[in-house]
Amino acid sequence: MTKHQADFVVKHQTARITHRSLKVWSGLVVGLAAVMLSYPTPTSAQEVPLGIQKMAAAQQAVGRGYYRLQLKSNGKYLDANKCSDQIGLNPGSSYADGACQLWKLVPAGGGYYRLQLKSNGKYLDANKCSDQIGLNPGSSYADGACQLWKLVRAGGEYYRLQLKSNGKYLDAKYCSDEIGLNPGSDYADGACQLWKFAPASVRID
Repeated sequence: MTKHQADFVVKHQTARITHRSLKVWSGLVVGLAAVMLSYPTPTSAQEVPLGIQKMAAAQQAVGRGYYRLQLKSNGKYLDANKCSDQIGLNPGSSYADGACQLWKLVPAGGGYYRLQLKSNGKYLDANKCSDQIGLNPGSSYADGACQLWKLVRAGGEYYRLQLKSNGKYLDAKYCSDEIGLNPGSDYADGACQLWKFAPASVRID
């Protein structure tokens, strides 16, 4: 074999190897792209505020008006008795056009919210972070943690409302109309602590 022939063979084999390598790399790139596309596109917290699909009514409430908080056990609503600072349950209320039962979720940072009553602008409050629940126009006690609530998913449309200061939950004592705090409850399968956010536009009569 002449030198010219040998050079031709080497170039031909090199070209075959290069072509085969390109095919392998192309296959790897296509496969990698398919894997990447199979994952959901990441989005920022700003783009997906508080969830995206099948968002519970409670989450939708932020910045979008007032809601009633309905207890699972008996269907009654969290109520400021005749718009006073006394908190309990009521099957429904037309007093002050229902404003004693209408609450707004006010973001407070870190996943916590204040619950503001429509009638007077006061907030749902654990008095000096005790188990006594009432209303307060504002609080700096424990850096405001007696008014800060976290919405803890509890299945379906229901949530537990957890106070920041002590981790206890908003509770209807033994599913009565008495509202307080409880570290946990399995009474009535926990239904004395499960709340649903019902839009104000939904009729309750």
